[in-house]
Amino acid sequence: MGDIGINTRYLSSNRGVLKIIQIVVGFIICSLLCASWHGGRSCFGEGRLGYCSGLNFVVLIINIVLFVINFLNILAWRLERVYSVVCTVLFLVASILIVWFIVEVNADRTSLIIAAICIIVEFFLFLWDVKILQGDAPN
Repeated sequence: MGDIGINTRYLSSNRGVLKIIQIVVGFIICSLLCASWHGGRSCFGEGRLGYCSGLNFVVLIINIVLFVINFLNILAWRLERVYSVVCTVLFLVASILIVWFIVEVNADRTSLIIAAICIIVEFFLFLWDVKILQGDAPN
């Protein structure tokens, strides 16, 4: 487990920067999905939007906790590897669902389209995190 202390090297590593970007994009997705009513429904009302909003909200909280854990030099590689793989699959599903919602409702709202792009970006960020944790990409 190692000594618990401040790990400033984590902030300059690929994983640290990646985690910060995931958190920032997560806040952007929350603000975009929950700022509009989307045809009279809130961000958790419609099934597909509710899945995307709920998933993003939970993952955002977990990302903040994992960022603090890694910043305090507490290693949890196995947990993070499983978490990243699961989030990659879940954000792939969320990407499909939000694109389906945009196409079906014929939504031309810029905020919804930007949210869809951000969800797809989150998918690729988690995919990159999986590659780093498996040793396929440098940290």
